[in-house]
Amino acid sequence: MPAEQSSEERTTEERQHHPSNWWTIVFFVAATVLPLLAGLIEGDSEISATEKRFLTKRPALEASWHSLASFPRRMEKYYDDRLGFREALIRSYAYLKIELFGTSPSESLVIGKQGWLFFGDPDAVANYRGVASLGPAKLGRWQQLLEKRRDWLAEQGIEFLLVLVPDKHLMYPEYMPDRLPRTGNAHPLDQLSRHLTRHSDVNVLDLRGALEETKKTERTHHRTDSHWNEVGAYAAYRAILERLGESVPALANATPIPVVRKSSITPGLGLANIVGLGGIYREELLQMTPRNPHAVVKLEHRAKYDERVRKLLPIALGVENRELPRAVMFRDSFANALIPYLSENFQRILYVWDRDVNPRIVSIEKPDVVILEIVGRFLGRVPRARQDAAKPKRR
Repeated sequence: MPAEQSSEERTTEERQHHPSNWWTIVFFVAATVLPLLAGLIEGDSEISATEKRFLTKRPALEASWHSLASFPRRMEKYYDDRLGFREALIRSYAYLKIELFGTSPSESLVIGKQGWLFFGDPDAVANYRGVASLGPAKLGRWQQLLEKRRDWLAEQGIEFLLVLVPDKHLMYPEYMPDRLPRTGNAHPLDQLSRHLTRHSDVNVLDLRGALEETKKTERTHHRTDSHWNEVGAYAAYRAILERLGESVPALANATPIPVVRKSSITPGLGLANIVGLGGIYREELLQMTPRNPHAVVKLEHRAKYDERVRKLLPIALGVENRELPRAVMFRDSFANALIPYLSENFQRILYVWDRDVNPRIVSIEKPDVVILEIVGRFLGRVPRARQDAAKPKRR
């Protein structure tokens, strides 16, 4: 007859066979295996639906030491991007962090007041707080660069206009969080605009005035995106057209194109989608669509046009009217909303993603006017000098 079990042995055996232990094992296996299976089922998506960015592609394994050595690291990045339920986990984490703690789940996002979201770009935030002012040396470098560009263009009979765009933080400081107090009023955009007005004859248009005037009656920026809305873009367009009319004869009597206004409620835009909360935040879109547009992308060219926009490649639009001038606009993302308006006043205008005038492109395009558009957060980075191209021959 077997020896009677001690009470300690019986307790250990009961603990091993207790139902809660089995449920723990099942939960652990499910938590480990299900995300792997879900990742396989979801497949190799190219873009994250939540973060709106390109996902890591499946790494290739080649017969080389570098490929073999880097494969584990590359596979880990691929797995991190392809983990099952990843999108849902990002959304849940972001929602809980905002709702429970009132803090941002991403360095790229600043949670403002009353549902306003702001871009967490360090330069934009530092500029807003007044802790990243431009010193005399940097202002001098900007002046030297801009005057060099202006003079080179003037030799070809080409007009030059510098357009400065204020960041959303500067336009709506009342919605910025109290944890980011302003310690000064010096902002690079104001500094450069004042410096050029006092010490140079470069044609500069500070859009802050036009936007502040429009803001008195209408909202000029999206609540859930870092950019201006179509109301703000249209106000900027009117100001640009008016200024160009002072120096470009063909635009002297130009009138802003008529628009159709409407509004609609949509899911949150870019900043909300950074953390997958486009479905939680809502955006009232204020739209101003050209009434009878002539500079439109033909349907058969739409896919190619969208691809060029997505890849930040140059795009051109215009109206078939030889009496209208030609232009090149070197720009950043704020000019996206300007394209439907500005394109109606030129026979051809080329939009180029660049924060400096590219002489080679100017030499090819032979425009009547060059516009350089820069948003305030980029003014801390003076472009490097470029080798000027040969003078283009006038038409």
